Amino acid sequence: MKFLKRLIREERGSASVEFVMLAIPLFLPIFIYLNQFASLSWGEESAQVLARESLHGYVQTKSDESGRIIAAQVIAVIGAKMGLSPNEINSISINFECSKRPCISANSVIRNEIRIRLDNGRIVSAIAQEHLSPWL
Repeated sequence: MKFLKRLIREERGSASVEFVMLAIPLFLPIFIYLNQFASLSWGEESAQVLARESLHGYVQTKSDESGRIIAAQVIAVIGAKMGLSPNEINSISINFECSKRPCISANSVIRNEIRIRLDNGRIVSAIAQEHLSPWL
């Protein structure tokens, strides 16, 4: 009985117990927030890379039709290498806007907007723009 009373009154080790009791409820929301932030940041970065690279593939072609085909292939290959799921890759919408018709013409400005529906339900988008040479 004396041992039990002495153990209750003794405060050795109580700081670590109190820290754990306070840290778990305080740090858990922070970890959840950081995880969501990292997930969204990764999605936005993926969209930016895909917009930029698909536009680079588009402007390297000779015609608008072949440019759209190449852009779709670039998105499929790079999206898979980046770790996007097949559902995410299939959900990607590409929208090219051009200052001239056809898009692949001298001094044309081409703008590419990509939208991705991520598996977690969020939609991320990115825009890339390229100015073609006046000496095409």
